[in-house]
Amino acid sequence: MEKWFFEVQEPGVKLGLEYEEKLLDIQTKYQKLEVYKTKRLGNLMVLDGCIMTTEKDEFFYHEMLSHPSIYTHKDPKKVLIIGGGDGGTLREVLKHSFIQEAHLCEIDGEVIEAAKKFFPTLSESFKDPRAKIFVEDGFAFLDRSKNYYDIILVDATDPIGEAAKLYESDFFLKIYNSLKDDGIFTIQAENFFYKLNFMADLYKTVKKLFPNVYFYFSPVITYPSGTWAFLMGSKKYNPIKDVNFSKGDISTKYYNRNIHYGSFSLPQMLKSMIK
Repeated sequence: MEKWFFEVQEPGVKLGLEYEEKLLDIQTKYQKLEVYKTKRLGNLMVLDGCIMTTEKDEFFYHEMLSHPSIYTHKDPKKVLIIGGGDGGTLREVLKHSFIQEAHLCEIDGEVIEAAKKFFPTLSESFKDPRAKIFVEDGFAFLDRSKNYYDIILVDATDPIGEAAKLYESDFFLKIYNSLKDDGIFTIQAENFFYKLNFMADLYKTVKKLFPNVYFYFSPVITYPSGTWAFLMGSKKYNPIKDVNFSKGDISTKYYNRNIHYGSFSLPQMLKSMIK
């Protein structure tokens, strides 16, 4: 008998993944957490009914959230990841030998434990001596970390419920203050097909603080529309003019130099909204 997990991604739009068994089903302090062993995409993590990551397509998201900022910044040494309890973004950051400190602040410790048990290729990064894990709220953490980080990566869930506050001006101001004078931050930013108005509002909100703001894109097979957006806010650097690949090559599945440049090309429907 076939067993299917379905996510309602938008009104009238569902994505279905056939699975062999459900590996985890718990209610944490913050959210419902499920893990499935799927037929085609490996293990699947679901939070409050929404797909977070699968073993087979996670590299698109984690590589593209991490490397564009790291190669754009002149000399990044200290990186903070807010969210990202599965460990995938941390893994990508730590591929760069010049990163000295990589802090991960995840509010839900149950997500970290599930990643350790069911997603070993993502959570392997937790063992790196340069990594430090904090299980706490990102708002309070930022208040204690003024002018400290070169790069902040926000690996957040969709902007609904508690996560909505991670897309508001108060949060971005805390990020701005936690970055050094030439700091960069990047946040996942939904998709232009279904969330065009949200993206335009997000751009305008971040632009009030950061002089340089850029959208860029990546495929993510299991996310709505299959194309996902990221927003980069930079105090100083331009990801096209200032990007520097001489720092050294790393092993990736998707990200490379040509992808970096091409990902910042915007569809006209978005360009018209953020003029």
